[in-house]
Amino acid sequence: MRAMIRSLIIVLVFSSLCVAQNPPGATPSAAPKTLFVRCGKLIFDSDKPALSPAGVIIADGKITAVGPNLTPPAGAQQVDWSRYTVLPGLLDAHIHLWTGPRAEHPSPELAALRAQRAMKYALDSGVVAVRVLGSYDFLDVGLKQAIDEGDIPGPHILPAGHAISIPAGHGDQFTFPATLPLDDYYTPLHGFINSPADAEKAVHLQVKYGARVIKILASGGVGSPLDSPYAEQVSPEELKVIVEEAHMAQIKVAAHAENIRSITEAIEAGVDSIEHGSELTQQAIDLMKQHHTVLTPTVFIPYDIVTNGERNHLPDYMLRKARDLYNKHEPSYQMALKAGVTMAAGSDQSYEPGKGTVLDEITTMVHFGATPQQALTAATKTNASLMGFADLGTVENGKEGDLVAVDGDPMNDIAAVKRTKAVVYRGSVVPIATP
Repeated sequence: MRAMIRSLIIVLVFSSLCVAQNPPGATPSAAPKTLFVRCGKLIFDSDKPALSPAGVIIADGKITAVGPNLTPPAGAQQVDWSRYTVLPGLLDAHIHLWTGPRAEHPSPELAALRAQRAMKYALDSGVVAVRVLGSYDFLDVGLKQAIDEGDIPGPHILPAGHAISIPAGHGDQFTFPATLPLDDYYTPLHGFINSPADAEKAVHLQVKYGARVIKILASGGVGSPLDSPYAEQVSPEELKVIVEEAHMAQIKVAAHAENIRSITEAIEAGVDSIEHGSELTQQAIDLMKQHHTVLTPTVFIPYDIVTNGERNHLPDYMLRKARDLYNKHEPSYQMALKAGVTMAAGSDQSYEPGKGTVLDEITTMVHFGATPQQALTAATKTNASLMGFADLGTVENGKEGDLVAVDGDPMNDIAAVKRTKAVVYRGSVVPIATP
């Protein structure tokens, strides 16, 4: 009798799901394979004049035509964005993953569910690719796989696994008592190193478990409770080993570096990007240009901490360190900008729903001296190159069908990038969640 009841319940539940998915009178239909987007203005390449008006045809997720006088193909789904400016999908070269309130350490299962919401929020914002520069339990690798397989919505992810740090360094967020047995925690698998041999092993293990970029914490930082941004935390020998091993695997290296000694040593070791670069000198800038090192200046986060940190109840140690570093960070950014250093756009945000994104980074870059064109280039073409996404960054034949419609012209008013109206990702219109 119990078995019959269970069977009946299963049948009823399955039937109700079928009715919900296919209401009476409806016939299942596949999503349109061809999309025609009518654009009021199209910034197809941030370095070239916009087209106005213009159309974009996307077939099977790839752009097949771009131009001012296009005719919609027969049977294509049509989207009318003639009131908006249309941009390539945006990229964020430096993020972390929101897993809940600060200082909370959720289970991996809960962290994954929360991070899934963060990635949907990124996509809703027009962000089609992110570089996750440090997470825990290879959460970023798992999210990437789930998104790639179509299990959950989200942007392309370039995962770093665990950032490589030292115990009590910028990657050590925990103030455990010394009486706890921590030998299984402070290991190269979790990104912690104490020697060049540990550094080599840490790279190999991150790559083995899915990292596609390596993050080094070469200096201390603002968000960690145990160190100073002026501390050097990875030796020149360790830096060289990390870069050599990563480059042998055809994987790039990003170095968190706040003070000038760490910045210089990371550039000399051959890292591909400097994250933050808060204490630059002209000599370091010349070295960056010589080595073709990209700067991800993350100008929004120190500005936001100094401006809103108390209101957001950030810890005293963060407020103190951010205020001190802020006086060096923005002038360093402006010096690098004036010198023509290649800049990526990275928000250093966790994509907590409703909070900061690369859109804030873009507007802050302009606030501190970049032109709208420079900021948009950083968030599209430069980021695509740095992150290795050759199909992203511009709207042109053969590239992935990613578009963002905004209200206004960001080339004249950069704040328009924050007025996102619609998003197309891989040739499909994204159903944007409303607050």
